[in-house]
Amino acid sequence: MDLTVYAVHEKGMAIGAHGIRSGRDFSSDISYACNVQAGDHTSLANMPAERENSELTDILHDSGVYCNFNTFAVDLDVIWDFFESVTGWKNLRQEWYETNGLRILNLQRAMLLLGGPDLKWKANVDDENPARFYEPLPSGPYKGKTVNKKSFQESKQEYYEAVGWDQNGLPKPETLRKLGLQDVEAKLTKARIM
Repeated sequence: MDLTVYAVHEKGMAIGAHGIRSGRDFSSDISYACNVQAGDHTSLANMPAERENSELTDILHDSGVYCNFNTFAVDLDVIWDFFESVTGWKNLRQEWYETNGLRILNLQRAMLLLGGPDLKWKANVDDENPARFYEPLPSGPYKGKTVNKKSFQESKQEYYEAVGWDQNGLPKPETLRKLGLQDVEAKLTKARIM
């Protein structure tokens, strides 16, 4: 009997706090599978990419060096006003979602694809939900609900496109160039990842 099907993890990291099967959770069908921080429940991949509950917004909180739990009772507009007041930069929100946040996300993705001595992600292969997420919930008010595999695949492709990745989850060369990451493109090409 293969007991690994009972391990609920994403890329070796335990799933934190939320499931996806009921359709009523904080997270969506792609939240953990496409997340560059694997099973971390404070950095979820969600669509649209520029919404409050998205990975790019979570990267903003991480870059601001404060816990995103501190933002639950604060409107995101207040956070953007705060950053503008501190930095003096205008149009920070637009620049974040179109450039800076995407740059960080693509750097994280590239580092995971390049890997280290004991871990290397295989983009589209590892961007998958645990097998248990495709099993119907056995009990409770959402008994029988589960993740639809076809819908998940469609959502994953939509996310890849939104953040500038190809259909296999690899950063597109034009995305990396647009973000000023030509050196990253060169490293991915040299490693035969692209």
